[in-house]
Amino acid sequence: MASAIHPSDPLAADGRGWRLAGRLYMAVGYFFLVLPIATMIVFSFQKGQFASIPGQGWTFQWYGKLFDDGTLLAALLNSLIVSPLAATGACVLGFLAAYSIHRFRFWGRGAFSVLLVLPVLIPPLILGVAFLGLLSRIGLQGQLSSVILTHMVVITAPAMAVIQLRLGQMPSSLEEAAWDLGATQFQTLYKVVLPFALPGIAGGWLLAFTFSFDEFIIAWFVSGFEQTLPVAVYAYIVGSVDPSLNAVGSIVFALSMLSLIGVELLLFPILLSQYRSGDD
Repeated sequence: MASAIHPSDPLAADGRGWRLAGRLYMAVGYFFLVLPIATMIVFSFQKGQFASIPGQGWTFQWYGKLFDDGTLLAALLNSLIVSPLAATGACVLGFLAAYSIHRFRFWGRGAFSVLLVLPVLIPPLILGVAFLGLLSRIGLQGQLSSVILTHMVVITAPAMAVIQLRLGQMPSSLEEAAWDLGATQFQTLYKVVLPFALPGIAGGWLLAFTFSFDEFIIAWFVSGFEQTLPVAVYAYIVGSVDPSLNAVGSIVFALSMLSLIGVELLLFPILLSQYRSGDD
């Protein structure tokens, strides 16, 4: 039988030292992770156009300029329209593709999988030029719908990968049991497969949303005057250094935190009810 380690034992001291070093490493990592965001928020309230330490006073003028100008806010609203729609469309296509690859065996299955991943492997610059040429021929260039369609092409593969990973954890006996109980294939898909894959779909949606919200090169080619936020930020950086960029970055960070808190508040009662039902 293994004997317990006495608190005065050197092994126990070494364990405490490693735990302390690990916590210190995590604290330093989180500090450098949060520091740029905190700096951006602080600089968004400074009076001077150029960030400096110590500052030249505090003001809300950059937020006022942001609302008065409206360019960056309009671009932010465009991104908040494009990214959710593109992520939703990518998740629908990704789920259908992942389920067909997981459930069926058909000729060309490997080629179909490679074809879905191909847009991720092509450099965004090449894709942007190709999309611009295609959309200009069919009269869809310079619209938000063009950005949504092109983003769906690019972000379907990451969403499908997350969903396919979740479907790979589903036992085949679940579908077989539903069929034995008289469920049709559509009922099995809707009431068995879809609920099981829901965590993967949610994760794929968040990943696709992030990719779409941050994507710049393709949106720069196809957006025209309907700019998304990365394109508008690039235009501001090229023109001049404007603290309004810090203001819009702070607004995006606040929206992200509120969304995260909302998701937590929405999911916590569901998880709590499942935990209590599991105990019963």
